[in-house]
Amino acid sequence: MKKVTIFGSTGSIGRNALSVIRKNKADFKIHGLSTNQNVDIICSQIKEFSPSYVCIVDSKKAELLKKRIAKNIKIFSGEEGLCEFAALSSDISLMAISGINALKPLMINIKYAKRIALANKESIVTAGSLVFNKARRFNTEIIPVDSEINAIFQLLKPGLDFKKVYLTASGGPLLDYSASELSKVSVKKVLAHPTWEMGRKITVNSATLLNKGFEVIESHHFFNLDYSNIGIVIHRESHVHALVEFKDSSLFACMYQPDMKIPISFALNYPKRMPVSNSENFKTKFSLTFEPLEVKKFPFLEIILEAARRKDNALVILNACDEVLVEYFLKNKIKFIDMQKVMRHIFSNYRAQKINNENDVFYWDDWARYKTKEYLEKL
Repeated sequence: MKKVTIFGSTGSIGRNALSVIRKNKADFKIHGLSTNQNVDIICSQIKEFSPSYVCIVDSKKAELLKKRIAKNIKIFSGEEGLCEFAALSSDISLMAISGINALKPLMINIKYAKRIALANKESIVTAGSLVFNKARRFNTEIIPVDSEINAIFQLLKPGLDFKKVYLTASGGPLLDYSASELSKVSVKKVLAHPTWEMGRKITVNSATLLNKGFEVIESHHFFNLDYSNIGIVIHRESHVHALVEFKDSSLFACMYQPDMKIPISFALNYPKRMPVSNSENFKTKFSLTFEPLEVKKFPFLEIILEAARRKDNALVILNACDEVLVEYFLKNKIKFIDMQKVMRHIFSNYRAQKINNENDVFYWDDWARYKTKEYLEKL
């Protein structure tokens, strides 16, 4: 039985992971659960899965939690508590904390986990080399949970002569919108993703296709691929998650219904596979479509791909800028098209520096957040 620690257990990925583990209780024991502040959901999870350790980052909410759970459960709280929680040993850790907040606990946890099922993009986008260098040093296995990167992981086998990998993109809810329509689009419309049920932030990033740019960077780091060997193709149905083209021009595809439980289960059970979701139904008629991607229609994607090739602090700065912009947009403080204007301004005015360590990442993250908010105040 493998001990599992889940970072971000009350979010979408965390809840899906517990759904997978619920069906495989003979194989997994929940060792620890963490949340930022959701007391009600984590109480329910504690009651069902009986972890030994719990972390709730919001210190005030931690006091409420202490009154509702058994005293024999060790509770960590605050940012310092999250770091202590990350130093717990486990067979598998699922890193499902959103945004740059995952980087510090991830870097700590690499030393203490045999395998990390990584569902956080931002840690790889901002510090991919640092993450994988440390994982190699401690012989820690990192398996991607992100559906497209997980699909490439399933398709790329040692010794196979491939030519190119393709990430698929649904295009999000705004794929066919004109520039004038984008200027009026509402938060509700942006969050109405046509095929996936995801968190609010990642859904906004899916609408801008910034999310797909992040996946290109993930592919580069996970599989040591040159950017010229990573393509993107529009696939509205979200049933094919990635394709690999081999040197003889044959294409292999990883296909399943848009259900995050499948890549989560693969990352937890690898190299085994376990029943987890409904299979494709070939008893009814359906079709799949693929379209070329017009990168220039998606300024966020264009900027991210350019930043990736610079190999400096640009990706740290753009990730921080995006996190601020999405927060402002979801609170109706700015329009959807304002996000493009602000990101282009920040990208045109940052100071290029090399990233050598974690401190550099957090320094430029703070710098970019300040500069983004400063510029937003002028709009």
